Amino acid sequence: MATLDQTLQIFRALLDAEHSVAIGEADAAIWAYLSSTQGLRAQADALVVLRTKTIELKSASAFLPRLLDDLDLHRARLNEKSI
Repeated sequence: MATLDQTLQIFRALLDAEHSVAIGEADAAIWAYLSSTQGLRAQADALVVLRTKTIELKSASAFLPRLLDDLDLHRARLNEKSI
């Protein structure tokens, strides 16, 4: 389990990394964050907050669009499951 702040710290480290980052590192952080939230709807809402806070990191990293796409993909999957 991870808090929002811990997850954002991981994202910041990934965005600041000088080497190419694998999306799996971001996925692990996302799932750790979501594991503390019960219910598909609540997890989808948590991803909205996480995405907003990730944008606020204001990074010029080439990894940012990929990270945001990954967050959107997770949210879409959760929304499909909650229908």
